[in-house]
Amino acid sequence: MCHVKEAIRIILHCLVVCRTIGGADSIDPKAVVSELFDVEYVRINESQHVQELERTVEKFSEILENNLDRSGKAQLVFNLYTVKTRKQSLWNRIVGSDEKTVFEQWRIPVAVQPLNRYLNPADNLREEANLQASASQQVQQVLHYIIARANTKVDHLPSPEKDTVSYKFEVAFLSGDGKEIGTGSLLPQGLGSSISQTIRHLPKWP
Repeated sequence: MCHVKEAIRIILHCLVVCRTIGGADSIDPKAVVSELFDVEYVRINESQHVQELERTVEKFSEILENNLDRSGKAQLVFNLYTVKTRKQSLWNRIVGSDEKTVFEQWRIPVAVQPLNRYLNPADNLREEANLQASASQQVQQVLHYIIARANTKVDHLPSPEKDTVSYKFEVAFLSGDGKEIGTGSLLPQGLGSSISQTIRHLPKWP
């Protein structure tokens, strides 16, 4: 699970940085080396975003750990969206005055690899090292994929709002077969096929 937490943390920071749009108080990213993996990545320093991402990491790992007895697989869904205020009407007062439009979605598959245990302590250490090296390599592959796709897919990005440092984002948690898991998910209801999924597949990684 520690591999899952660090991998998700790195990838979420990468996604936010790739879609940082600047503004009056622009995010100042910083290159850091992972404490767990042999990976250098760009991390945001804006406190509100950092806290939000850390809450997401903890929640996702907790949900995944509670579902390990099933498949050990899950998906983290990262949505970027804009908000438009609806015209005043009785119906809009009931459903809400703000209309949320998702313009980009990333689905990150996660599969936890079982840790084999041996009688020989040296074999156990070797097993842990192999899993850590594998996770590190796959996280690097995902980072390269995100950066390449984010740089080539920009025509769909809406004009940034004034006095904002990044697009609004939210995260939801799905099971391996795409069903919503956990409570308090931030995934908007009723999206269905209306979401334009600009990124549909990512390489597999633990």
